[in-house]
Amino acid sequence: MLINILISIFVLQLFNIIKMKKLLSTLSLCILTIVAFAQSGSNLVVFSEDGYKFYLVLNGIRQNELAQTNVRVTGLNQPYYSAIIIFEDKTQPSIDKKNLYVVDVADNANLEVTYKIKKNSKSQNVLRFFSGVPIAQAMPPNPQVIEYNYNTTPMPQIGTTVITQQVTTTTTNGNNTNVSVGTNGMGVGINMNVNVNDPAYNETTTTTTTTYNSTTTTNANINTSSNNNTSIQQQNNNNCNGNYAMSSSNFSAAKNTISKQSFDETKLSTAQQIISSNCLTAAQIKEIMLLFSFEETRLTLAKESHSRCVDKNNYFLLNDAFNFSSSVEELNSSIK
Repeated sequence: MLINILISIFVLQLFNIIKMKKLLSTLSLCILTIVAFAQSGSNLVVFSEDGYKFYLVLNGIRQNELAQTNVRVTGLNQPYYSAIIIFEDKTQPSIDKKNLYVVDVADNANLEVTYKIKKNSKSQNVLRFFSGVPIAQAMPPNPQVIEYNYNTTPMPQIGTTVITQQVTTTTTNGNNTNVSVGTNGMGVGINMNVNVNDPAYNETTTTTTTTYNSTTTTNANINTSSNNNTSIQQQNNNNCNGNYAMSSSNFSAAKNTISKQSFDETKLSTAQQIISSNCLTAAQIKEIMLLFSFEETRLTLAKESHSRCVDKNNYFLLNDAFNFSSSVEELNSSIK
């Protein structure tokens, strides 16, 4: 009888031990799943309804290296982010959204959240919530959409621009040669009439476009020779002498884009991007400088803008943008 009782007690204890091991294993698996889920973070998808290519900036850091119409970012571990949409088409003002949610606020659960860029009733681009589903229920990513893991490292300044210049040389009569220069993307046209004594001449036209990060250099060489060795050479580089400044409407849009940036670093890089890609008057450069309150920043912009000024004889107008005479002296010394 005693033996039967002891056997029953042993079996019961063994059953409890096995049950406890299963419970611990299940609990461990749940904890690991929760940790893995928490570490994975939320996903954010932003797409343009009208097909505009754009850069997505989260908390002041650009996420995509090249402008895209659809951007997907994974590994977002914060509940919301400050987002800026910068369009590749500079005529489209950027979009600034202070609190872009990427989690289920009620349950603090990770989601795949989709926002779309669309036109509102005033034909302005806006960022609107489109959908949100738990990560586990999210559809597999579209293989045609580039996926970016949340980036915390600042990228180089946006500003790679390709400008193609076409140069043609034609003879209009026996004594004149008409040279036309057209530059795509800059709205510049130059016509020159050059006297050539002999209508028989050889012509050579060369067009070269070189693209760098944040810098574009375009060189066009025109050589027209005759028996009297008449020579014409037209070169267009980063110096804006003789070019046209930004139109008032484009400049207003550019100033608005700079002013809407939330972070000083992004605001400065946006201004530098606009300056490096356009020709400006001294008055326009001064207006951009006055968007910044720090003397050092204004001085930096004034130095960098000198080569982009179409009326350098009026560069003295920038002096009024400084609070200290030492800044004026440093600027004058740097542009001599």
